[in-house]
Amino acid sequence: MRDLVGRRAGKAILGGGLGAVAAVVVVAIFSTGVTWGAGASPAPPASPAPPPPAPAAAPASVLPRGIVIPAPHSIVVVRRNAGQDSLWSVDPTQTNLPVQLVTLPFRPSTVEASPDAVRLAYLPRGVGPKVYIYDITTGTLVTRSLAARGVKVVDSLTWLSRTKLLVAGKKTPGRSFYPFTDRLYTLSATTGASAPYRGLLGTEPSASPAAGRLVFVRFSEGGRVSSGSPLRWIIERLYRAGLAAGARPHLIGSAKYPSGLDIRRFNDPRLSPDGRWVITSTTGSDISVSYMVRSATTGKVRQTVSTTLAGRDATAWSNHGNRVALWTMPAADSTATARLIVYSVPANSRKASGKLSSVAITGVSWSSDDALLAYSARGLNSADDNAELWTIDPATLSIPGATDLGPGSMPVFLP
Repeated sequence: MRDLVGRRAGKAILGGGLGAVAAVVVVAIFSTGVTWGAGASPAPPASPAPPPPAPAAAPASVLPRGIVIPAPHSIVVVRRNAGQDSLWSVDPTQTNLPVQLVTLPFRPSTVEASPDAVRLAYLPRGVGPKVYIYDITTGTLVTRSLAARGVKVVDSLTWLSRTKLLVAGKKTPGRSFYPFTDRLYTLSATTGASAPYRGLLGTEPSASPAAGRLVFVRFSEGGRVSSGSPLRWIIERLYRAGLAAGARPHLIGSAKYPSGLDIRRFNDPRLSPDGRWVITSTTGSDISVSYMVRSATTGKVRQTVSTTLAGRDATAWSNHGNRVALWTMPAADSTATARLIVYSVPANSRKASGKLSSVAITGVSWSSDDALLAYSARGLNSADDNAELWTIDPATLSIPGATDLGPGSMPVFLP
């Protein structure tokens, strides 16, 4: 992932820490319905009808010490205000006003939701060994670290279960475009315990716990491109592996290209929930990107979507695993606008939206029934955490029918 203009960087999860907050385990989840009142006398016929009631605060449960947890079926987003990022709960029906959940002591770059969407793992924009996890049932943000393993930088992560993360990190400082030395580690979201994962080198993992399958990328360096050339060959490989103990990785894709050109072949892989398909992006240069949907078993490409100057690899599989949402900048649109695309695997066809008013998508998320798509979009010179939240019907992708829900970035639909 990278900003709209500039180099791509690996996925990262929010950093910062508030520490664990003790909370009573008894939680009362309020109904999402709102009763505006009953029994009032009707207005005289000659009087004008009263205005509709103003939206109420989003239904939420309040825990001891003023901790608030998000309402079911709401969208958790990052909002930036007066130089400070916070998590907010937004009602997609607009019946209730957005509610602030917790202040973040960092600026996030990416969020990954656990399989049950109960825990949200964030990586910070800065470099470090920490992962920050927000628990929607307790309303608390906790910090987990791989510093004890000697890890200096966490580059990317995925969920192996509702309580365990698989994290890619390295023991040298600074972020690199090609993380040759990244290794995989498990990290408990509840206890913070960590361990090397099968001794595997790799980065940008993506797992399907239900399917028991994992994909990840591995880099290695070859010899010089030519005699006397300062450029060396970069070898990028895409692997799949079973999550069962003792399962060995299998190569499903390989590419070789010169260093120094910001080229990637299997950037930011995302495995479908059923474990059958994986979407990646290929960068041929700073202004050329191709998204590819391929078999996670054989690596054979099923669909290719070409675009230009894609600033960030924001893709999301539907919960049923039969559709994937992504965004593009078609060459005809240049850098003026972007478009949403939904690709259907069974039909092997894709549908594109009209032109969006913003030029970069900073996050995409499906509702639990796959009937609604949330996306956050920003302008050319805006930061990723300073975006606008929208919902749209994924069946039609009608821009006039999209709903503006106000500020918000990196959305996660809750069950």
